[in-house]
Amino acid sequence: MKIKTRGQVLHPPLLSDFSAKAHAELQFAPQEKIQTVQTQLFLEHISYTLAHSDFYREKYRGAGIDIQEIKSLTDLSKLPLTEKSDLEDTRKFQCADVREVVDICLTSGTSGSGTTMIPLTAQDLSRLAYNEELALGMTGIDSSDTLIVCAALDRCFMAGLAYFLGGARLSAAVVRAGSGSAAQHWEIILQTRATTIVGVPSLIHKIGKYALARQMNPAESTVKRLIAIGEPTKDKSMELLPISRELEAMWDARIFSTYASSEMATTFCECEARQGGHFRPELIVVEILGHDDLPVPEGETGEVVVTPLGITGMPLIRFRTGDISYMITKPCTCGRTTPRLAPIIGRKNQMLKYKGTTLYPNAVLGALEGDKRFQDGYVEARLNPDGTDRVILFVALNGGLSKGETRDRAGFVDPGDISWIEEQLRARIRVVPEIRLISPEQAEEKIYQFHKKRKRVTFFDLRY
Repeated sequence: MKIKTRGQVLHPPLLSDFSAKAHAELQFAPQEKIQTVQTQLFLEHISYTLAHSDFYREKYRGAGIDIQEIKSLTDLSKLPLTEKSDLEDTRKFQCADVREVVDICLTSGTSGSGTTMIPLTAQDLSRLAYNEELALGMTGIDSSDTLIVCAALDRCFMAGLAYFLGGARLSAAVVRAGSGSAAQHWEIILQTRATTIVGVPSLIHKIGKYALARQMNPAESTVKRLIAIGEPTKDKSMELLPISRELEAMWDARIFSTYASSEMATTFCECEARQGGHFRPELIVVEILGHDDLPVPEGETGEVVVTPLGITGMPLIRFRTGDISYMITKPCTCGRTTPRLAPIIGRKNQMLKYKGTTLYPNAVLGALEGDKRFQDGYVEARLNPDGTDRVILFVALNGGLSKGETRDRAGFVDPGDISWIEEQLRARIRVVPEIRLISPEQAEEKIYQFHKKRKRVTFFDLRY
């Protein structure tokens, strides 16, 4: 493999012009062709990264790795994993000269590791648009659609930018609504006659409730498609969560799940069959690793580890996402031959052991979301005196007491009859954590305290 010096950008030749869609047909190709193309792009990615990344050169040199021994995807396991904490000093990861950087993104830092700066070159922006064009296109979006993007395009966030670029590449009309209020979004939907909403399910739910409270019916609007981002829509068995079923009924629209992160700059999106998120083999290599950091058998859950391909600004190798899922290789009814990622069932560092059951906070809340009696909530994890996990579910109910009407010293509402909550938890996650009822105001203050109502934080780990 030919190595070039820093400052001379080594563009992966097969993906240097994303507008050409050189591999758009790869999603329907035989596995042998997919393997051949992905291997070539992977080797080019390794070559480029080692030529330009101070971090990986130092890391591999220290580990005594001979990069010439990496000749195929089966050799990927010989390379060390990249941790989120490694990205604290992104200068060592930056592979493009400052004159080649055209955009800088910042992650939101919800995991507690702080923000990460991600420099993007012109090619990276083209790749981002190509990725989202094909992802949104899988859901049936075309030039006849109007997308309302309910994600911020400002404050250095990548998501809103990606959806805008992808929608524009599909020649759809893209409405940059951003992270405004439910009232603003509803008025924009009416004004623009939007056909598709891109946003987190909880916000889409708030928009619908806003309309219903004013005797307007979301199901009678022009919206026919919901692209869910940032929050789960399905459980481990691929069944729609209660909140997803309610959203589909509320809007009379189909909901599609997506998964992405700023670090990987790649989207896993459901096609119209809605049986897991297809990923682009020319854009990313995916591994599912167990607790021993070894690949798990097909269909078993583990941590999603990714190697995004074709990135020139800050390429990564074997990046640990911290998300837990599993791979689906069964052929999709849409005809695509690419593997699919199942729903994200939780975060690796959020796994709890409760009464002998492995539990993820997402699953606890997912058991209630969509029930008309449930408004919002969050989960806390604490340690019992014996060192076991103590799990507390805080629930705000629709029509619950106001903040000034709580009834005990701790400020919690008298729970009354909460048997329906216990029943739903027992049915969906098999165990019932401690339950505390709080007011809707208390819930909102806690959940949005870090992100000013932009992003919900619904798990608080107080064990350490």
